[in-house]
Formats: sequence, C-alpha cells, structure tokens
Amino acid sequence: MLASEVLKGLSSGEIISPLKELYSENLDEQILRYKDAIESFIDYYGDQDIMIISVPGKCEIGGNHTNHQRGRVLASAIQVDSIGIVAKQERYAKVIYNQLSINEIDTENIKYNEAKKGTMESLIHGVLFGLHQKNYHVGGFNAYIDCAIPRNIGLGSSANFNIMIGTIINYLYNEGQIENKYLVQIGRFATNTFYCKPSGLMNECVCCVGGFIKVDFKDPNSPDICKLDVDFSKFDYALCCVNSNLVRSDTTVDYDSVPAEMIKVANFFKKDVLREVSYDEFMKNYRVVRARVGDRPALRAFHFFKEEERVLKQSEALEKGDFNTFLKLVRESGESTFKALQNIYPQQSIRRQNIGTAIVLSENYLGDDGVVKVNGGGFSGTMLAFVKTDRLKDYVAYMDSILGKGSCHVIHTRQQGAIRVL
Repeated sequence: MLASEVLKGLSSGEIISPLKELYSENLDEQILRYKDAIESFIDYYGDQDIMIISVPGKCEIGGNHTNHQRGRVLASAIQVDSIGIVAKQERYAKVIYNQLSINEIDTENIKYNEAKKGTMESLIHGVLFGLHQKNYHVGGFNAYIDCAIPRNIGLGSSANFNIMIGTIINYLYNEGQIENKYLVQIGRFATNTFYCKPSGLMNECVCCVGGFIKVDFKDPNSPDICKLDVDFSKFDYALCCVNSNLVRSDTTVDYDSVPAEMIKVANFFKKDVLREVSYDEFMKNYRVVRARVGDRPALRAFHFFKEEERVLKQSEALEKGDFNTFLKLVRESGESTFKALQNIYPQQSIRRQNIGTAIVLSENYLGDDGVVKVNGGGFSGTMLAFVKTDRLKDYVAYMDSILGKGSCHVIHTRQQGAIRVL
C-alpha cells in the first residue's frame, strides 16, 4: 500500500485496529506519531509502497547479570517501541533514525570496518553480514525509524535497533520465515563483533519475542523461552523506570568487569561459566576462592547463584498469583545487586551517586507500598519501582521533584515482540 494511502487510512480510522492491540494508552498520540513518521518517510524517499514494523523495548525484572553466565532471566517487553516505515529498493540500505541520517550501505559489499565500530552504521553492517552468513536473502531498503525508547536508561534501545534491522530484512526478503532465535543471535553478533560492545542475548531476546518471559540461557544458541501470563495491574501495582539523570561517562570497563570477574571464579573450578559450577561446591571452597581471585569476584559469583534461584521462585510465585512473595523476591534481588553484585556506581563515581540516591529515597518514600531495584546491567543510573497504584501519581511527582521533570516513566508491558503492523 502506498504511504499516502496509509495516511488516509489512519485519518479515517480504517487501519487503526493493529495499533489498538499494541498500545493500551494514548492511542491518539500513537496515531499522530505514525502519521508523522509516514510523512517523514515521504519527505525523504517519496510516496512508495510501504510496510510498517514495530519492535518493543525491554525491561529486566529478575536475573541481573546472569545471562552472560548462561543463567536464567525474567524480563518483559514494554509498550515503548520503535516503528519502522520501510520500502524495498535495489541494493542499497538507507536508514533515517530519529531524523539522523545514517550513511548509505551497499548490501552487496558488507564487511567489518574498524573505523565504524561503535556506530549505528556498524550495527546495520553486522546484522546484514550475519544474515548473509546464515544464507538468508539480503537486499536494499529505505527506512524511516522513529524510536521512542530513551537511550542509556536500560530499556534496550541498541538491541531494539538490531532487531528492527533484522525484522525489516525478514519481512522484505524472507517472507517473515526467519526464526526468532536466529534474529536474536545475529543481533548479539552485530553488537559484539561489529559494534564491539560486550553483550549477552537477553536484550535482543525480549525485543524479538515479546511478552513477559522466563529465559534459560543454558544453551546460548537456543535459549529456552517460557511465556508467563502476567498483568501487574491485576495486583494493583504499576511498574516504573526511574532515570536518576547521572552524568554520562564511559562505563564499558565497569560492565566488562562483571562477567570477567564471574568467569575468574568459574575458571577456578576449571569451568567456562558459573552455570557449570555447583553452588554447594562454590560455598565449600569459598574461603579459597576469595583468597585466590578476590572478594568482589567471589561476591559477584555468590549473587549469580542466588539470583538464579530467585528467578525460578519469582516465576513460580507469579504463576500462582502470589504477588507478595514475588515482591519479596524482587526486594532480595535489589539488595543482592547493591551489596554483592555491586553494579550501582561506576568505579570513577565518588561525588555523584545518583542511582543510590534514587533507590534510597524511593525506599524511604514508598515504605511498604513499593519495591525498588537497579535496572538492567546497572551503572547507567536507572532503577525500577513496583508501586501501589494509589501511590503512583504521588510517587511520580516526588521522583520528578528530586531528579528532574520526566525522570519517572510508567511502563506498560506488551505481549507482542517484533512484528509487522501493516
């Protein structure tokens, strides 16, 4: 369908049904957003036959820093998403991302370029290269991508971009037949090898599959994914992501240190990752472990084993509808990340400790009416809060008064993963 015809359908209300399934609130704002994106596509590329792709952001609920040790994770897709207005073109891939023009890419000449590492261009190259290596059809396209996911607050913006590019190729050239597990693996490959950033599979997995899921990464090439039927509103709670507005710095060293130190402990037991080590054997040798590899690696390994156990208990509690137990486990997870995992403060951060401040003040303000924990991989300055709905409005206002207007985002979960909307 021509882009101009889609605009007419949105204006008349004839083709808004798919949007109602994706967005539970502010539907009128979403319709305007889609119209703006389509008009921008026409401005850049002309009136072409288009398809529309939507890819959600993600939110990690449990299993903090366990996936890179082939552990278990509890996570959810969220309604904050990116949308891609896409059309085929010969050979070349052209992407406009939130008004940013990314260099045109020759899909018949995909290769690693050291000078491009750390750029969005490198991620596109990585996804296209990975798809080609797996013998999928790859070709050119025009895309205008509107991403509503805030960057650098742990909601999966880079993983979302990888999955968006993979999904575009999937529907344009492979009839939507590429399995999710391959899109996930290729997304991680692009991040690790072309973007040159260490990353596990979890972010791409949630953005691609959607829903509230428990993921077991025992086999990292084929993770076991179990969807859970969870709606926090049924328990009279809302989920918030709070941005403490930490002054950004390069935290790569801090992120890298977590898997590196856990692997040191695994290597002590002549294993590659902690998933291959038994908790009992670890505890029996704890005194020697801390003497050989140091206290922080030992504490981080301790967190891994306990967090693994918590994910199973959290899933069981949710399946039984026992939300009080679930919240108790979330609180335990938050305390473990703070005390044992220690992914709250970047190493160079002494004067500014925004995320610790946000967590402590939230706990003091909410009391028994909520539970908080660090969000995602940590270090980036964001936290999650489960808040009773009758305290939600006041909590949002309070956090905004402390950290700045717009710091507290109310998050709605989403069942759909990466999909073709139209």
